[in-house]
Amino acid sequence: MNEAVQAKESYVDEAKRRIAHLSYKLEQAQDRIKVLEHDNAELVRWTNDICVPKLQELTDELVNKYNQKKYRSNNKTDYRWRKGRAE
Repeated sequence: MNEAVQAKESYVDEAKRRIAHLSYKLEQAQDRIKVLEHDNAELVRWTNDICVPKLQELTDELVNKYNQKKYRSNNKTDYRWRKGRAE
């Protein structure tokens, strides 16, 4: 009987040790989540304040350059009606 009591006590001690360990791990994970949420908020703010406007500016610049090259060689005289085809 004495061995059964000791086995039960060691089982309870082992469970308490595991609970304490998991509680410590939980606290660490919660702290890390807070840090990651803060970092994520900073990244979102940086993206919205800096990246998106710069990307829009570069896109507009690229579109303007493309349109200038596309229409640079086209003159009004390039578009002529062909005579005699419809007749």
